[in-house]
Amino acid sequence: MKPNQLHAFVAVVEQMSIRAAARVLGLSQPAVTKIVRELEREVGAPLVERSVKGVQLTDFGKAFAPRARLLLADMQRARDEIAQIRDGATGSVSMAVSASFALTVLPAAFKDFHTRLPAVDVQFSEAVLPWMLARLRDGYLDFAVAHVVPGTLDARFEAVELFPVQLVVGLRERHPLRGARSLHDLYAGEWILPGDDHGGRDAVSPLFTPLGLPPPARIIQGQSVTVALGLVGHMDLIGLFVEPLVKLTFKRHGIRRIEVVETLPTLNVCVVRRRGQLPTPAAQHFIECIQRASAAAMGGTAH
Repeated sequence: MKPNQLHAFVAVVEQMSIRAAARVLGLSQPAVTKIVRELEREVGAPLVERSVKGVQLTDFGKAFAPRARLLLADMQRARDEIAQIRDGATGSVSMAVSASFALTVLPAAFKDFHTRLPAVDVQFSEAVLPWMLARLRDGYLDFAVAHVVPGTLDARFEAVELFPVQLVVGLRERHPLRGARSLHDLYAGEWILPGDDHGGRDAVSPLFTPLGLPPPARIIQGQSVTVALGLVGHMDLIGLFVEPLVKLTFKRHGIRRIEVVETLPTLNVCVVRRRGQLPTPAAQHFIECIQRASAAAMGGTAH
């Protein structure tokens, strides 16, 4: 199984067109077709079929696509690691972080890292946990820093805990339910919660299960904390946010914190990696910078 075969197959998967894949790869259409056919012979199963509707993946192709992406990502990670050992402080790190972490601990961690390893290329994404896990699973990220409900992380991933954060309820200043003091009083309202369209309501159930409640019936889900803050500040929506965002963003968006009698779940801020994936030297160094910055933040102002 050769890298050029994997690259050709992944390009076809992403473009869903032999012609478009050929254009992306800078090859001719017959060359791409030939390379994909060679890969099919090597794996012993058809991966792609062409029809009047264009390119379609077979069941084998659908199963192999994430594996192909992961193999390519691990190959690149291996090249980076060899280069970092050979040339010193070079290479690249790709990570995703939560919004509150990006606004609090990340600046100190990145300053520390960049001072020590200025030649390393770093790519940041800001996202919520479901998106992070999908990108980790497919090999696009070295690691992520996320808020994790204790005991809920999939076995395919491993986490290093940094510090705990409390969940808080936020409403706009003139929300009709702004006088509520219990989640039961808020429960029938319309909520906006982190998640994606794959997990559905099950993705947010860990937030309510400790309270003995199923997920609310009316939920808007999204992968952007910035969007959630903007919508809660302008609509009659109920949001769950982590406590560091209260001082940082609530006033600016016209949101008030609602003190409820129930004890809301505590989340752990964690460095999350795909289980069994060894970090490159640069990625491991960044994780250590994050651990130091987190310890310093907890020693100063609790988050």
